[in-house]
Amino acid sequence: MLSSIYLTGGAIDPGQLAQPARSGQNVGASFADWRTFALTRLQNYGLRVVNPLELAWSDLDIADAIDIADPASDKVRRSLDLIDQCDGLLANLERPSYGTAMEIFYAHRRGKMVTVVGPGPFNPWVLSHSQARFSDIDRALQYIIGQQPHSAPASWAIQAEAQLSERYEEMPPAGEPDYKFSGGEMPVLVVAPHATAFWREGEFHGQESFTGSMAALLNRMTGCHTLTSNYCLVADPCWYLDTPFRRILTDIVQAGQIGLVLMLMGSSWQEAPGLQISAFGDGPATYQDYENRLKLRMCELEPIGARSFDHYVRPIASYLADELKVPSIVMRLHKRYRMPRLQPSLFMQASEATAAFLLEAGGELARARA
Repeated sequence: MLSSIYLTGGAIDPGQLAQPARSGQNVGASFADWRTFALTRLQNYGLRVVNPLELAWSDLDIADAIDIADPASDKVRRSLDLIDQCDGLLANLERPSYGTAMEIFYAHRRGKMVTVVGPGPFNPWVLSHSQARFSDIDRALQYIIGQQPHSAPASWAIQAEAQLSERYEEMPPAGEPDYKFSGGEMPVLVVAPHATAFWREGEFHGQESFTGSMAALLNRMTGCHTLTSNYCLVADPCWYLDTPFRRILTDIVQAGQIGLVLMLMGSSWQEAPGLQISAFGDGPATYQDYENRLKLRMCELEPIGARSFDHYVRPIASYLADELKVPSIVMRLHKRYRMPRLQPSLFMQASEATAAFLLEAGGELARARA
């Protein structure tokens, strides 16, 4: 699994592009677009950079923060969410900012490996909230590449689910979606519509725990796209046609050229068997092939149950197959496969078998589209 690094640091003014490097300054540190420099180096060594360049903090952060109702608050939430997804953080303190300092503090508290580059001497707060400090970016990148920070998959999923659990039964703030989309490189989409609690026909239903964090883990392991519920849903997207979740699902499939959708669902202790798989699509030859290949992977854990289907999931499965014309698979996982704290081996076996299927199917789809 790729290690993920979050980049933070004050933005560079465009005028600096034409300025020569200071005498004795490292080439990498003087490179105006230092984020691109770091991103290229880290990716060349197989690390993943999770922070998009447009989130760089600037000297306008203070002015933006005056109006707490403006989009700056969305930027903060997005940044913290990305830090939660990463294993380490690289902070450029050549031009310190409040935003960078807060991200260092947050990442350290979350147990991330924090590496700092900038002119010394470093503030005591920086010293106590970072593992390594350097005066030039080359040495900092060499340190990160050598350390290869990463979290154990099961531990990472537990941490991700802990963050999500704070929103299981919380309605989204005004203007914020109740879903979360994470892009990938493969034309495969993993969906967890019941990662949080939801309402259906006037009844409240609890979350199908660890389906959302397993989807996020599969994104890290395979590079697939993921769409999960992120707050309590006022309408079950599997049952109702007109929901924000269903609309973004449509946009992703149509705009992202998705060739396969895998839905992760949960089953309770009372339900048996432990694994149920059903597939749907426009052409039986295609979707049944996907179904059989996933069953072949998962049957190493236990025999796959006879074809059964919860009619409450039928609307979204039929919509994907009939309206969007994309093959879809629904996999229901028993509770025992969604307990990484108590049964980490079962959780990882299910995740790794699913990841192997996604890599195989996604690779074929990518080659066919190329």
